[in-house]
Amino acid sequence: MKKITAGIIGGTNGMGRWLAGLMAACGHTVYVTGRKTEMTGAQAAAISDVVVVSVPIAATAGVIREIGPLLKKGQLLMDLTSLKKEPVELMLAHCAADVAGCHPLFGPVVSDPAGHTVVLCRGRGDDWFDWLKLFFETAGYDVLERTPDEHDKMMSVVQALNHLNTIALGMTVAESGIPPREIGLFATPAFRARMAMVKKVFTESPELYADIIVGNPHLEIILQTYEKVLRDIHGATRAGSADALKDILEKTAKKLF
Repeated sequence: MKKITAGIIGGTNGMGRWLAGLMAACGHTVYVTGRKTEMTGAQAAAISDVVVVSVPIAATAGVIREIGPLLKKGQLLMDLTSLKKEPVELMLAHCAADVAGCHPLFGPVVSDPAGHTVVLCRGRGDDWFDWLKLFFETAGYDVLERTPDEHDKMMSVVQALNHLNTIALGMTVAESGIPPREIGLFATPAFRARMAMVKKVFTESPELYADIIVGNPHLEIILQTYEKVLRDIHGATRAGSADALKDILEKTAKKLF
C-alpha cells in the first residue's frame, strides 16, 4: 500500500485525532490542524495527498467551502461527519479533487478494530476511494459502502431516533415531578444504564446530538412514525386491558425478529 501525506483539519480531538493516530501508525505522514495549531487548514491542504475535514457538524459546510477550492485533481477530499448527503454534495461542488464521505460507526476511544465498521460513500474518483477502502480493511475494520442518502436514512434510525428516544426519556423523567435521587433508589441496572446515556446526551455535548438529529434529511419521516407509535401505544393502554398492547408487541415482534 502506497504511503501518503494526510492533512486532518480538526485533528486535535475526537475522530480526527483517532484517524491521525491510525494513519501515523500505518506509516503515513500526517499533519494535524486545529484552532490553536500553528499550521492552518489551508497550509495542510497545500501539501497533502488526502485532506480530511473532521470538525463539528455545524462548522463542516464552512470548512468545505473554504478548503475545497484549494484542492486540485489528484488529491482526495473527505469528511468524517455523522451525516453524509450534504457534506458530499458540498465537497463535489467546491473542489476539483476526488471526493469521499466517511463515517466510522464508533467513537474515538476505540483501539481494537474487531467488530467495528466504517461507512464509505463514493463521491468522485475510483483510485483514491479504492485506496481508502483498502486502508481501513488492512487496519482491521469492516467497510460498508453506501450512497450518502442510504447512509443518512439508516442514521435516521441508528442515531436520530435513538437519541430522540433518549431525550424523550430524560424530559419525561424531569417532568414527572419525582426527585431524581428518589428514582435512583429504585433503579434497576438496566435503568441506571439508560439514565447514564441520558446524562451523556444532556450534559456532555448536547450540541452534537442536536446537530445529528436536526441535520438528518429523513428526520421528519422518523418523527411522524415515532408520534404514530406513541399514539398507538396510548390507544392500546387507554382501555385498561393488557390484551391490546400484547397484540401490538406480538405483531411488531414478527416484523422485527
